Parts: sequence; C-alpha cells; structure tokens
Amino acid sequence: MSSSNPTAAATQAMPSADSNPRVVVTTHAADGTSIFGADREVPLFRPMGPAGSSFAVFDRRGAVPVNNQEATGEYAEMLPRCPPRGVIFCISNIAGNFTVPMHRTLSIDYAVVLTGEIVLRLDNGDEKTVRPGEYIIQGGANHQWINRTSETCRIMFVTASAEKVKLVDGTELEETVMKR
Repeated sequence: MSSSNPTAAATQAMPSADSNPRVVVTTHAADGTSIFGADREVPLFRPMGPAGSSFAVFDRRGAVPVNNQEATGEYAEMLPRCPPRGVIFCISNIAGNFTVPMHRTLSIDYAVVLTGEIVLRLDNGDEKTVRPGEYIIQGGANHQWINRTSETCRIMFVTASAEKVKLVDGTELEETVMKR
C-alpha cells in the first residue's frame, strides 16, 4: 500500500482478516543509515483447517533486550508462542463462529482487536466482548477466545515472556496447551 497521496492512503480500508498481512521491516546500512530491510506478505498459517483460526508471526526474538542489528526471520507455519525470555509480534485470526480452547501462556500479551469482535472468557466463566480499536492486556490468565459472529476477528499481539504466576501457597501456574 504505497501512495503519493497521504490522504488517500489514510482513508483506504483495512485489508480483510482473511488476507495475508504485509510487513515492512527497517534496519541499518553498514554506515548506520536507516534502510528498508524487507517488504513482504506473510502467509497465514491455518493449522486448524480453513474454518478455524489462522496465524501470522511477524517477528520472534529469543531474548530481551533485542539486538536491532540481528535480521528478522520468516516464521511460516508457526503457532504464535513466546520463547522463554523473549518476545513475539504476531496476529491471530479467529474465524466466525469458532471457539479457541481454554489455555494459559507464560507471557504477558498486549493485544488490539483490528477487525471483528471477540469474547474473552476466563476460567471462572467471566466474559468481556472486545471490539475493533479496543485493547487487551492478558497477564498469564487461563482464557479462551470465542467468536460469536460470522465475521473473522483479527487480533494483533505483542507478547513478552513472563514469570509463572505464583499463588500465595507457592503453587506455580503452568502453561496449558491448546488442543486441536
């Protein structure tokens, strides 16, 4: 999406949640000048089939702080899971009328709903509906995503590794894995 007219670019509609996202990456030349390192579409990974959720991982780093001189990778066919002590930048597309199983990650997840709407349900049964332009800070809680509409919901995440939640009695809450 390049345009010489900034007003036209600003009014262009957001791409469909079913389309491959475009990622523009900046880096540095040998002399320190800022340059573009990549401009590419990231293919959606559909491990649950065409009627389930899809994912695209844009960047994944194994440690924070990151090395900004390290090249970004390509992460086709990867579930968006934050590496221990690392960070990940990705999207999840939750298909219409689809429910993601209850799960917990060992991370803090910063999210924004880009398109559609999603119900965030916690293991105690509480729910909140989150709509486009609204934000989520999900701190290692056991949760599931429920799309009760027919429209795909696209959610953007920046996820950073976190310590396990430790209860008063010393019990540590483990990661739970989504089952397909």
